[in-house]
Amino acid sequence: MGHLKNKSELNLGAAELLHKESYYPPVVHCAYYSCIQLMKHIWLNSMGKSEQELKVINNNSNQGSHEVLINQIKSFIQSKSQNDREFYNDILQLKRLRVNADYDDISIDYTKSNQSIGLSKATLSILKKCI
Repeated sequence: MGHLKNKSELNLGAAELLHKESYYPPVVHCAYYSCIQLMKHIWLNSMGKSEQELKVINNNSNQGSHEVLINQIKSFIQSKSQNDREFYNDILQLKRLRVNADYDDISIDYTKSNQSIGLSKATLSILKKCI
């Protein structure tokens, strides 16, 4: 049951190692997926929902699967009286960085790499309060 949580921790560790070795573009990818995996862990375990329920919501929306998960977790964080705005702003910034790093013909430098780790850690800190 804790495989996603473990993967989340491993991806954050990988992001930090890659950053230290100056492999900046994949840092952003690992930092982002660390958050997605912990969100999925929360969906399945803390919220007690299923993969099927997430698929149904996704199929009934005009959003991508990550956007659906982000919005569901944002609502859950809000219901726990946590800082859903900070979570939402940070994860959207991180998502934008990840899309740029993975798909756009741009340079990902030390600053963007470091920013992605900071956004990931801030997001993970909020998420961990919901576990």
